Parts: sequence; C-alpha cells; structure tokens
Amino acid sequence: MRTQDNHAHADCRHKKIGWLDYVILFYNVLIVRLHPYLSLNVHLPFEVAHPAIYPNLENGIRFIRFGERLKRMFHIKLYWENAPAQNYGVWDLKYGQMDWTQVPDTIDLCLDTGHVMLGAKSVPEARTRLLKLLQDRGKQVKHLHIHENDLLHDVHNPIGKVTTNDLLKTLTENRSYIFEKGFI
Repeated sequence: MRTQDNHAHADCRHKKIGWLDYVILFYNVLIVRLHPYLSLNVHLPFEVAHPAIYPNLENGIRFIRFGERLKRMFHIKLYWENAPAQNYGVWDLKYGQMDWTQVPDTIDLCLDTGHVMLGAKSVPEARTRLLKLLQDRGKQVKHLHIHENDLLHDVHNPIGKVTTNDLLKTLTENRSYIFEKGFI
C-alpha cells in the first residue's frame, strides 16, 4: 500500500476481481484504520470501468459493495478512483477511457485528473473532460489525485499546462486532494 500526505492508496492487481482482491482490500482497510490514515483510495474494478471488455459487471459491483461495507464497519473514508486499464510500463490506455455509465452514483469518488486526461486529443479537450466529470459527478467527488501528463502516458507531471489556476480552484473546492507523485 502506498501513502502520500497521509492518504493511502490501496494495493491493486490491475486485473479482473478475484478472491485475493477481497483479502487485499480487507487488509488495506485494517491498516488505514489502525494507522490511522486520512483516507483510502481504491481503483474502480475493471468490470465497472470497462464493462464491454470485462463483461462481469456484477463481480465489480459486488466488490464495491464489499468495500462500502468495510468503510462503514471500520469508520474510514474510502474513495473509488477512476482508473482506466493501462499498458504496464508504457502507461497508456489499454482499452480507451473508462465507461462511467456503470459507476454507481451512491459511492464517494477520487477523481484522478491525470487519468481523465489520457487519450484527449488536445489540452482544451482534457480541460473539458475534467469540467464535464465535475458537472456529472461533482457531488460524488470527495478527493482528488491532481497531476498532469502528455495526454498519452500516465506520467505524473506537475500541473500548469492543462490545470489552470481557475480550474484548480474549481476542482479543489470543498474537497481533499494530493498533488500525486509518480510511484513507478
């Protein structure tokens, strides 16, 4: 489990959900509760983010329900992060941007700004995507991982090219956040 600025990022196997993911999530929640960290960030399951590629939506929803139960039982802040599948090592989109249609509207989200930018054809398109997500899911977004990239690879560059001061203010208003550093 990685941590930054006292926020924890759950371990992730970057594949379809299996029994081991439940064990890992339970263990990560326990660590967050015992430490205590300010929050735990968990990647949305691929079955939810890419239902056309990973056609077992119920498997992904079941995992989210498990995480939500743990969140209540252990009284922690748990946020589900937009996490499209990426090619290992290159960190570009494996199947394109994630599909938001199956993401439950009842869960708290972590908006990873760099993930949203991936695959955008231009800086204005990347900004538009961020604003559209805030419009559609803003009430759910409780935490942010703020960073930028080259629109192709999930590198963790400092903000300034896509994220203007006005956009940063809009993104962070009444939300916790970190300026996410690269971990790989």
